[in-house]
Amino acid sequence: MNKFLDNHLLEEISTAMNDASYEMEWYLDIEDGAVVFTSEDFFDEEQKKLLEKIEADEEGKRYKYIDKKPSGEGWQQMEDFIHSLDDIDETTRRSLFRAIEGRGAFRRFKDIIYEFGIQDKWYEYHGREERKEVLDWLFSLDLIGEEDISKGMQLYEDSIARRKKREQNLMNMKEGVKVLCSDNHGHSDKLTPGKAYDVLDERPDDLLVRIKDDRGKICWLPKSHFELL
Repeated sequence: MNKFLDNHLLEEISTAMNDASYEMEWYLDIEDGAVVFTSEDFFDEEQKKLLEKIEADEEGKRYKYIDKKPSGEGWQQMEDFIHSLDDIDETTRRSLFRAIEGRGAFRRFKDIIYEFGIQDKWYEYHGREERKEVLDWLFSLDLIGEEDISKGMQLYEDSIARRKKREQNLMNMKEGVKVLCSDNHGHSDKLTPGKAYDVLDERPDDLLVRIKDDRGKICWLPKSHFELL
């Protein structure tokens, strides 16, 4: 697979594009397949060497400057998202449009999507649009082909599906079910990876389950240490 089709790398490029600060300049190191930055605020020996490499790369054969997105594009994305919602009533739609008018639009928009319970839809839409922009940029540099754009978008959809499955698993970890330990980091004396445990109780707001651990003691442990059987 193309080395640039890596979810972590694609997310880092997206972060660089959306960086609103003036202190950092971001580059894609196409040789190492990594995002790097230069900053006067973090100027040490390592940064000095990196800057020298970037300045020596006059034709940009290795280091590709990552342009930051204009703030207006963020507003346009919010408007496009509202237009994309085909399952809301007109009252809700008008409220959303009013929220993005004038100064403070981003804060009001964030508040109202949580009020209407559509924050997950927004974050998925936002992430999808960001991924498209990153892939189009890589394509413009001839670092990926047309078929890679589809693959990169599928990687994003797969990550959403995994996250939703994980969230559903956490929600379903209730009293009376069995769970399998998938991670015992920080609790190696209490849990054995691959071992099944009975859920005796749960604290859904804290994402905790109560089990009898390997010592025979009843204790609360993070749901993230388990998978549903």
